[in-house]
This record gives sequence, structure tokens and C-alpha cells, in this order.
Amino acid sequence: MLFMLVVAVHVTSCVLLIVAVLLQSGKDAGLSGAFGLGGGGQTIFGARAGDVLGKVTIVLAVTFIVSCLLFTRLRPAGGRSIVGAVGEEAAPAAAAVPPAPEAPAGAAGEAGGDAG
Repeated sequence: MLFMLVVAVHVTSCVLLIVAVLLQSGKDAGLSGAFGLGGGGQTIFGARAGDVLGKVTIVLAVTFIVSCLLFTRLRPAGGRSIVGAVGEEAAPAAAAVPPAPEAPAGAAGEAGGDAG
């Protein structure tokens, strides 16, 4: 239950962080310049929106980092590392593949065939 709550917070903070970063004005007027709204130190939402978006970005970044750290402590029971799972699954899969049948000696020459 708590793990799913952290997942929801993590995904929400990811999406909102992307939006907040894209809405900020940068050196070249950010996304507001892409819509033809000009630069001049203003964002889409006015001159003071840069301060608010900066603070929102910081809060979302901290939320993202904290949720990442919580993932390490709240993984589900019986959960294991992906790295360990890849190593365990690779060995049986390689042994289960049967060898390819060999083609008859005459089949290689007939497959090319002279059309000429």
C-alpha cells in the first residue's frame, strides 16, 4: 500500500517536474519564445512567474529525490535486484535452446542455383 503511494507520488512529481522545467524561461526566453510570445525576461504567465516556477521546480526535485530514496527501502516483499535476476535467467535460457540442425551438403549448392 505504501509502496504504491510512493509510486504515485514519484510519477506525479516526474510529470510535473518536466512541465515546470519546460515552462521556465531560460537564456532564450524558454517555451514562451517558441509560441511567439517574445522574451524580455517574462514567461508565459508574467514576470513574477519565474520566481514561483523556480520554487515549484525545487520542491518537485526534492520530492523526486526523496521518492527515489524511498524506493530503496520500500520494495515489495520478496523483491530482488534486477541485476541478480538477469544473471539467474540468462543461464537456464542459454541451456534450453537446442542446437540448429545442420543443412545437408547438397542443399547449399542447390539453394543458390544457376539461373544463367
